[in-house]
Amino acid sequence: MKAAYLFISVFAVAGTATKATAANVNQTVNSELSTLIEHTIVNNYNIKNAEFELQSSGWDRKTSMSAFFPSIEAGVNTRWNDKEVKPRSGVASADSYNSNGYSVSVNQTIFNFADIYAYNISDTDYQIEALRHHKIVNDTIVGVVDNYFSFLKFQAQLKATKAEFTSSQARLKQIKRNHELGNLPKTDVYEAKAQQDSNGRQLANIQRNINIGLIKLRSVSQSSVLPAYDLELSYKYVGIDDTEKAALQTRLFERNYDIVIAKSNLARSQDSLKQSRADFYPTLSASANYEFTDSNLSGGSDTDEMIYSLNLSIPITNGGANYFNYQKSKNELAKLSSRYEQSINDSQLSFEELVFQINNNVESLSLLTSVVKSNYSVYKGMQRAYKIGSKTLTDLLSAESDLFDSIRDYYTNQYDYIINITKLHALFGPLNLTTLAAVSDTMIPFKHEFDISLLDKLTSEEGGQ
Repeated sequence: MKAAYLFISVFAVAGTATKATAANVNQTVNSELSTLIEHTIVNNYNIKNAEFELQSSGWDRKTSMSAFFPSIEAGVNTRWNDKEVKPRSGVASADSYNSNGYSVSVNQTIFNFADIYAYNISDTDYQIEALRHHKIVNDTIVGVVDNYFSFLKFQAQLKATKAEFTSSQARLKQIKRNHELGNLPKTDVYEAKAQQDSNGRQLANIQRNINIGLIKLRSVSQSSVLPAYDLELSYKYVGIDDTEKAALQTRLFERNYDIVIAKSNLARSQDSLKQSRADFYPTLSASANYEFTDSNLSGGSDTDEMIYSLNLSIPITNGGANYFNYQKSKNELAKLSSRYEQSINDSQLSFEELVFQINNNVESLSLLTSVVKSNYSVYKGMQRAYKIGSKTLTDLLSAESDLFDSIRDYYTNQYDYIINITKLHALFGPLNLTTLAAVSDTMIPFKHEFDISLLDKLTSEEGGQ
């Protein structure tokens, strides 16, 4: 089955088989990404808050369990009594005395279906909070991977745009000199200047995206990270065929956090409905009470009293509150049933979109590689043609723009594929941190300058197709 291979194959790059083997021997090649993920899991605020929520839910579950155990109460009292009797006939009397006492009582519920369902609800609540905690951890890891590779994507775009901007600067300088010598018209200077300004604006926009992406990455990871490693470009992607898609779809319904949480909420609402129905049932409880009283009335006396009771409570009416609560529970059940269906639909939609985007990334790889090669060949031809005067400056600038646009698209497609694959696997439960660590080990030091030799490599290697 291809599913296990799919995630790792995302990061397979041409000519890195030896490096991958070395990474298995020496796990300290590079661990920037995996270290960042581990740091995030410990320090992210959303994860911390989810852990507190889980702990609180655990205490709620223990609280609901206490209904099955006896309750014991003790009390002490002291009283001063003034008593005066004035009969209509006869002699009046008056007494003043002090009494002291203590009591101990034990109460035990024998059966109360509402307590049983209340415990079931609290237990389900705990399971839901555990699932939410896992989902938040998973979503946070996806956020780290997304922002990390988005940052690298924008950096790749920046390198290509800087190269284009440098080229436009050099061309403007050359054209200005040729114009001063009377060899070129003023319009060529304007065109070259407009191209340089357009490139400068692109640089500013990309730099803004980089700054925002870095802020997001640092916020989600609660670190001051500045990515220093990058991925080598890959010429081989793995798509998702219909067989693989069907297998993944089965896993989606079984393991997707949103679906499982919605299903658990539905189960909780069913217990809540049973609890509301239990309000109409009788309850049975037993109690034992011992009381001792020491009084100085009439020379003093001691009283010991032991009371045993069995109490059957039958609800008759409380103004319709139980009935209204039951109807509310029925409505809640219907609502959560609808939400469960919606979670399946939404997860299915996300799955379909990601599969489509991944396959589109795969299909685009060869197309974009071909486009870059073609645009590079056209650009070099335009340079030669412009020098001999058979093409205009407008033709050359257009060819240069097409070339660097295709380069930016090529880089974007690479990183988007990685991000989409990560998001896809997050739909099926917890991400494999071991796999992400292996990805981190295959990364190479970040290069700040655009390597123009990559274009020659693309145009010369058959492996790039």
